[in-house]
Formats: sequence, structure tokens, C-alpha cells
Amino acid sequence: MAMPPLALKPARRRSVATLYASPRPVIETDEAVPGTVEAWEAIAPIRPDTAHVRAPRFLDLAGELLTATLIIAGGVFAYGFIPVA
Repeated sequence: MAMPPLALKPARRRSVATLYASPRPVIETDEAVPGTVEAWEAIAPIRPDTAHVRAPRFLDLAGELLTATLIIAGGVFAYGFIPVA
């Protein structure tokens, strides 16, 4: 019994001409025209301006300001403990 050859066969190379001779992909004709808006994109949510809506926004803003103040004050306070060489 003969053993099959262990070496792999070299891959066949395709010429550049055959790569560029492949057909172009077909572009779908039912695509929307650029700049048009679909119905679901034109609807905007209505945000009521009541106290129940303003309160979380105010608390969020107040928390952000408090956090920024603490970070800056902590940096200024820590700067006093760092010896400048």
C-alpha cells in the first residue's frame, strides 16, 4: 500500500484580471432618497414640564455640582500635603 504524499498541494492562484472581472453587486432600487425622513423618525417624545419631571433633573444637577465641588476641594486640600521639591 502506498502512502499519500504528506506535503500540502500549493494553492491555486487567481490572476488579478479574474478578481476584477467579477460582477458588481446589485444595488437595491427601493432605497430611500438621502435626506428623506421616515414616519417613525419624525415623531418626537413630548416631555411634560411639571414639578415631578423637574425635581429629578434638579437633583441630578445638584449632585453633579456637589460632586465637582468635592473633587476640586479635595484636590486643593491634598495639594497642601504634597511637598513641592
